[in-house]
Amino acid sequence: MANRSWLLRLAVGGLSRASCRYKSTQQPAKSVTDEQVQKLLTRMTGLDLDKVFKTRREPLSQPVYKLVDEHQLKKAQMETVERARELLQMPPVLPQRKEKGELIQGDAKLAGLEDTNVVFTDISQTESNSSRRIVVREKNGNLREATWNERDRMCQIYFPALGRQLTLPAMLQGSDLARLLKEQRHEEVLERANIQCEPDSVDYIRVHHAVYDDIASRGLYDLLRSTRHFGGLLWYLMTRQLLKGIVEDMLERNLIEDAIDLVGLFKLCYPDHEFSKGSTKAGKKCVQEFCEHHGWSDLATLASAKINAREPCSAQAQ
Repeated sequence: MANRSWLLRLAVGGLSRASCRYKSTQQPAKSVTDEQVQKLLTRMTGLDLDKVFKTRREPLSQPVYKLVDEHQLKKAQMETVERARELLQMPPVLPQRKEKGELIQGDAKLAGLEDTNVVFTDISQTESNSSRRIVVREKNGNLREATWNERDRMCQIYFPALGRQLTLPAMLQGSDLARLLKEQRHEEVLERANIQCEPDSVDYIRVHHAVYDDIASRGLYDLLRSTRHFGGLLWYLMTRQLLKGIVEDMLERNLIEDAIDLVGLFKLCYPDHEFSKGSTKAGKKCVQEFCEHHGWSDLATLASAKINAREPCSAQAQ
């Protein structure tokens, strides 16, 4: 019964824990595309090559072996790092698009001539999918703009995107989504959403938020670290100021530099916040000050212990 209740809460858009559903009413001063914001998000994402190039479900191919000298080896290593950085490029974070479907013209004389709605699509090669004209003549004779759902389906019929289906996969909704999250397959869900949905669509945003809420409620932040989705998770937590869990995770893993960057990102996004205006500490001390300001006494104590012990910080990608 408890498991069924958990599935129901997730199916309607996320877990109901108050600590995970709080949303900040203050808009960040910087956008996610800001150069400084991107630099901090990229640095906190990390660069674990083993994780970036982990084994994936792909057709087997014949391995290639090469004999190289030291110079060629260093060059190959640099190329591998650059390739990893490309794979870690953060997917778009966009506001939800406004619904379409406005009435163009009504014609009662055409009512009942067709048993189904008729969709007219401009399939000109010069038009983009976002700008091409798609209209619908309804059974009652009304002519209206196509809804986003109708547009996405027609564009997929005439200009199919690789890997995308005409209908939303079961794994991105309801009990199937809940099961995958319970199995900690969060990255798989996000990758499928990126293929299936436009980044400003309702389903894209709903799935991403459900995944982020589940990670925050269960403290599973490391599942997305060193993946291209970690920056989106950090931005989601920052804009809703759900930062206690991720700060705790960083401190427990000795990722002190990441915690410093997180505080720096907070100051950058909320320069008028009490903490940003009154902060007097720099470096590692600012993390302890940040925890104390928010009343996280346990984390402030942990931060102090990490600083005093001078434990080695995790290497950061430049």
